[in-house]
Amino acid sequence: MRIISGAARGRKLEVPKAGTRPTSDRLKEAMFSTIESYLAKSDVDWGQVNFVDLFAGSGAVGLEAKSRGAQQVVLVENDSKARTIIENNSSRAGLAVRIANTDAYVWVPAFEVSILFLDPPYDHSDAQVQQYFAAICEEKHLSGALLICERGVRSLSPFALVSQEILPLAWERTYGDSKLWYGQVGSGPIT
Repeated sequence: MRIISGAARGRKLEVPKAGTRPTSDRLKEAMFSTIESYLAKSDVDWGQVNFVDLFAGSGAVGLEAKSRGAQQVVLVENDSKARTIIENNSSRAGLAVRIANTDAYVWVPAFEVSILFLDPPYDHSDAQVQQYFAAICEEKHLSGALLICERGVRSLSPFALVSQEILPLAWERTYGDSKLWYGQVGSGPIT
């Protein structure tokens, strides 16, 4: 596991030995390529992006965003061993991020979020993930935000309970046995 691009490109990252399923470099590369394209179409650069990584694990996704120049990165993780690994990875890569010690399902943004990435354990039910998105999409700090969810390929859409008025734009991509779902809250561009 490594940082693919940006200021900390090539830095190797430590991964928790158990309890997490790290996003593969291949999937991370594909996801960030999609994000880069999305930002370009929205006429937004990384320096304007506030990025949140829920169920952060090793912090690889959030650290990738920070390496590419994200203004603010918050990594939400409630496992103490994983948080220690995030701290080590952040320090080793020379990337300043904020680590929130809380359950990802109860975390609520206190700032404008541009991109929210959620990678819950695959054993969490589709219903639990869908209920989370239905609730979080109502948050005022997510207006215009790009939501990304990584799940197993057989999972149902995490956005199934979200009204199309709230999440009018949604698409998905499959990579091996993982799938990424993307959606944009509201119709405004990322700010």
